[in-house]
Amino acid sequence: MTSSRPTVASDSNSPLQPPEKLSHDGTHWMVTSSAGEGKKPGLGLVPALDKAIAVIEYLNWQPAEQATLANISSTLEITKSHCHSILKTLQEHGWLRFDERAKTYALHPGLLGSVSKLLAIPMIDIIRTEISSLVSAIRLPCVVSQPMPDQTFMLIDKFHDPMRIEVSLPIGFRYPRDASAQMRAYLAWMPDEKIQAWFEDWKPVPYTAATLLTQKDVLAELQATRQRGYARSRAEFTDGLMALALPIFGKSGEVEFVVNCSAPIDVMSALEGGVSAAMRQAVQKIHQQTLARLPRDFAG
Repeated sequence: MTSSRPTVASDSNSPLQPPEKLSHDGTHWMVTSSAGEGKKPGLGLVPALDKAIAVIEYLNWQPAEQATLANISSTLEITKSHCHSILKTLQEHGWLRFDERAKTYALHPGLLGSVSKLLAIPMIDIIRTEISSLVSAIRLPCVVSQPMPDQTFMLIDKFHDPMRIEVSLPIGFRYPRDASAQMRAYLAWMPDEKIQAWFEDWKPVPYTAATLLTQKDVLAELQATRQRGYARSRAEFTDGLMALALPIFGKSGEVEFVVNCSAPIDVMSALEGGVSAAMRQAVQKIHQQTLARLPRDFAG
C-alpha cells in the first residue's frame, strides 16, 4: 500500500466545520448537527424519484418553521410548481402533512406504515435491546449507524441519557465516509484489498486540527484499532469529542451496522477502559444472538 499524502479536500489545511458539534447548556452536553444537510446530488436514475426522496430527507432534517414550499424549492433547486406537485403527491399517500396556518410541511406517521416491515427486523430488535442495556450501564450516549452504498453512514437509532449527554442528531443523519470512529470500525477488519480500494477515491477532509490526513497515518490507526479491539477518535471529527466504535457483523461476514459511543474528551478518557469493555460485551451478545460470521481476528 502506498503512503503518499493525498490531496486534501480544502483550500488549506485549516480545519473545516464538521457535520456535528459538541455544546454545553450549563446542565448537560449535547451533540448536534452544525448545519443542515442541504442539497444532495441525485443519482440521475429516475429524476422525479430523486426529487421526492430529496424532499423527504429535507423534511427529516429541517425545523418545522423552515419547511415551507419556498424553502424546499429553493434549497433543493426544484421549480415551485414541480415541488408543489411532489409535496401534494406525498401528502395524498399519507407520508406528509400540511399545516394550513403556518404553511409548512412535515413528515406524517403514515410513512412508517409503508416501511413497517423494517421496524420488525429481528436483528434490529436485538441491537436495540442490547444497546439500550449498554447505555443504561455506562450512562453515555450511543448511536447505531448503517453503512450505505455511497460509503456514508446513516444514523438509524440513538440511545442517550438526556440528563448527562444528549445526541440530538436526527434519524437519517449521514456521517461522511471518513467520519473517524465509524470509518475505522467499518474498515479495520476488512481484507487489505478492500481497504486499499476505499483509499482510491479518498480525499482527506480536515474536520478538526487533529484529523489524520495521510494514508499512512490512517492505516496505522486501522492497525491499532484491530490490536485494541475497537475504534477510537480523539477530537478528530468533532472538536472536544472522543468516540469509541465497534462494527456489528451480519451472517454474511459483512459489517451491517456500527455502534458508536461518544463523550467529551475528559469524560471518555477517564472511562475508556470500562466503556470499551462494556461495548465489546454488548456487541458480543448481539453477534451470539444473530449468529453473525466474524472475521478471524475479531474478538467480539
